[in-house]
Amino acid sequence: MPKIVDHEERRRDIARAALRVVAREGVRGADLRSVADEAGWSTGVINHYFVNKQTLLVAALREAARGVGDHMTSVQVRESGTDRVRDLLEAGMPLDDERAATCRIFFHFTAEGIIDSELAAELAGYYAWWRAQVRIAIEHAQLEGQFGSFDAGDLSESLVALAEGLGIQGMFDNATMNPRRLRRHLAVMIGRLSLPHEIREVSSHA
Repeated sequence: MPKIVDHEERRRDIARAALRVVAREGVRGADLRSVADEAGWSTGVINHYFVNKQTLLVAALREAARGVGDHMTSVQVRESGTDRVRDLLEAGMPLDDERAATCRIFFHFTAEGIIDSELAAELAGYYAWWRAQVRIAIEHAQLEGQFGSFDAGDLSESLVALAEGLGIQGMFDNATMNPRRLRRHLAVMIGRLSLPHEIREVSSHA
């Protein structure tokens, strides 16, 4: 009986191999030959699933986003309140080896996305999804009396921008902006913003 090939899983295996190459060598180093060697397949097999490097890179970016998304989904199940907001933001920050590798991949794609409209669209979709998850978590926390009367959409945009900015500093200045310091900066800001309005006003003038 012939072996049944799970083509979708093979596509994902190849995309994950491309991610490993991108993490080591950058987007420009992820040619079909390098990815084929990493995946353990011939270039013919790679070409069967991806017509060119561009389609392979888009699939790799989606695979990276899927990994972050899976982590965020698990956070939504486990956490609530400010813990949930914090952990959703930390999912996109280089706080351990796995997340640092994911950030490195996204930064590589970001550089290419400046001149590549297809990658730019994928990245825009990822950031929109990240902001949406944080907004939903803020709205739930507001039902518990946290984050006061902030507009949840505006606050989610600011917090994702903060997490992204801290993450970039952590990638390039890890000696100063190490994971412990990144977590502290994020926790302090969330702690201040989650206070009731009256307490926040008093603390800001103290």
